[in-house]
Amino acid sequence: MGQPPASQSPGSRPPSGQALSALIASAGGTGGPAAPSSRYYGAGVEELTLTDSAPVKYLARRIIPQSSVYSSTVSYVIAEGDRLDNLAQRFLGDPALYWMICDANGVTDPDELTAQAGQAIVIPVAAAVPPGARNG
Repeated sequence: MGQPPASQSPGSRPPSGQALSALIASAGGTGGPAAPSSRYYGAGVEELTLTDSAPVKYLARRIIPQSSVYSSTVSYVIAEGDRLDNLAQRFLGDPALYWMICDANGVTDPDELTAQAGQAIVIPVAAAVPPGARNG
């Protein structure tokens, strides 16, 4: 890990808002919220202050869009051993976009889509993914 900022002593923690901002920034390129392929990209940072406590920062809830927002899809029949990240790489060009396939099929658990060989799913056509699909 890197060194703490000059304003922070070793072993101490940054304030929660700074900690969340640092976490989001450091996740760039890993599928984290700062990566454009993240389902949370562009999500707001909210703050909750409980009675007699410090404010707590968190990412805003992501509303899963209706599957009908994906107007252009292709049908795919699951084969034994298929994984959603591999399908996302093959059809969408990025394994981190597996969540778009989940959204297009109205599920939140990626394993649910690949659990049964022979099951038909839909995969959004990359060029037709609407901007609103990311944040509901």
